Amino acid sequence: MFGDAIQREISRFKSPGKVVNLCFIVVFIFSTVLTWREAVVLEGAYVANQRNSLDSVATLLDRQLQHNIDSLLFYRNTMHYALQSPISTDRTRKSLAEFDLFRTQPFWQLRLDLHRSLPINGVSDEFVNSSPLLERDDETLHTELSAALELSYIMRLSDRSRTLPQRIFYASRSGFFLSSTAPVNDPKIVSLYYRLIAQPYFSSQSPQNNPSRVLRWTHTFNPNSTSGQIITAAIPLDFNGRWYGVLALDYPIDSLHSFLQQAKYDDHEGTVLLYDNELNPIATSAKRMPKHALFTAPQLAQIANAVTAAKPGEQGELRLDTRFITWAKLNNFDGLLIKVHTLEEGVRGEFGRISIVLSVLWLLSTLMLFVSWMVIRRLVSNMFSLQQTLSWRANYDTLTRLYNRGAFFEIANKIAQECKQQAQPFSVIQMDLDLFKSINDRFGHSSGDKVLTHAAAMLSDAFRQGDVAGRVGGEEFCIVLPDTTLEEAVKVAERIRVRINSKELLLKQGNTTRISASFGVSSALEFNDYDFERLQSYADHRLYKAKQDGRNQVCSHD
Repeated sequence: MFGDAIQREISRFKSPGKVVNLCFIVVFIFSTVLTWREAVVLEGAYVANQRNSLDSVATLLDRQLQHNIDSLLFYRNTMHYALQSPISTDRTRKSLAEFDLFRTQPFWQLRLDLHRSLPINGVSDEFVNSSPLLERDDETLHTELSAALELSYIMRLSDRSRTLPQRIFYASRSGFFLSSTAPVNDPKIVSLYYRLIAQPYFSSQSPQNNPSRVLRWTHTFNPNSTSGQIITAAIPLDFNGRWYGVLALDYPIDSLHSFLQQAKYDDHEGTVLLYDNELNPIATSAKRMPKHALFTAPQLAQIANAVTAAKPGEQGELRLDTRFITWAKLNNFDGLLIKVHTLEEGVRGEFGRISIVLSVLWLLSTLMLFVSWMVIRRLVSNMFSLQQTLSWRANYDTLTRLYNRGAFFEIANKIAQECKQQAQPFSVIQMDLDLFKSINDRFGHSSGDKVLTHAAAMLSDAFRQGDVAGRVGGEEFCIVLPDTTLEEAVKVAERIRVRINSKELLLKQGNTTRISASFGVSSALEFNDYDFERLQSYADHRLYKAKQDGRNQVCSHD
């Protein structure tokens, strides 16, 4: 039973149509999987390309920022050294004496050398006393001024070929400042100093706000103006437990714009933007900052969630609507670079063109596969139909639609052997139409064919399940009945005889006839012989005995 079940399952796939469908489905799946695999590899290469291009910009910016921060740390170290070991010269003493004379004036300026140093600009004692952040300690004031004068030499003689910062300055809590963009000695000194100490970078460097005394970045942000925005890197100056002031670098937005535009190398590679730690846009590689926000509040929250836990130098990517976002946290700036690559830019780029070619190739291959499937399936279907037709014609009689002699004898022998193995009875009925030749002679062969067709139909209607019939001669038929005794076979033959003889058949217009048939029946148990051909011969012998006894009857004995 189990083996038969397996064979039935296997035979289901022997259908040519199913085999063709299965083969083409497998080919389609494999071609789709291969295309998908290529798309995955292409996507990985695209992501790597976006990361690499942003990494190159981040590296250049970090390198420039590191150079500027190193300069800032160098200036702080210079001040530390000068505070520890102040130099006393005639010019220094003269400048300090001038300070003692000018310190009560609303504004003043000290300069050692017009060509080799920068001026120190200051405000009055009254101004200093009016601010809680400021303090003039007479014990340390001259030492700090002397150190600032030394720093002015170094700042004047230092390399001025900086790419990003516009201004390097030292703002003291003692009421003076030193700037690389020295103002003239006029009332603007007061407003300039006020703006320096009023900015967040100054107050954020107090011991309370910056206990670790590290470098901090601040962004003076005005969303309605780019010219008024400034990025500042500031570090406190402390010595012997006293907070002297702040050393800082200013980065104007315009210089950051120019830097990003120069670092970008392809218009189809997206837009690079610099953001501060609160995700406020600072600068862009585009010609101008976008008028409208690039990201919605939920999208900014998604970006913030991605970058919050990231360490400096880490990178990542996000997909927002139709844009691919690559971000990189900078090592030397409290912010990040974000690269926005739109779908339109991706299509115009190299990877977009490759993706289009890959998609077109997949569509063409799928279309060709579908057309091939239609053609081959039709060819196979026609071949299978032809095979079935030829097979049917080889095994069946085209007129009566019963088995022909060759196929019937093969099936009958097989059934006989199965009955013998299972010790079941087995019977054979031989049937012949009475006076069939006279019908052909009187009404023609077409009428004879109609009689044969009618007899075969009556024969089939009387079958039981398992019975098999075939046309073994001109008007002779044979029936094998497995698991049937001689008495049961006689009843079957009688039922068939009555059916055939009970109806009149219209042969031609106005001509009807009633046909009859004679039957011979034999059984394997009767002769203890399961050889079908011998049993058929016994039944044929009894058939002729029925004809001799008057026709239209069943004979089951000799």
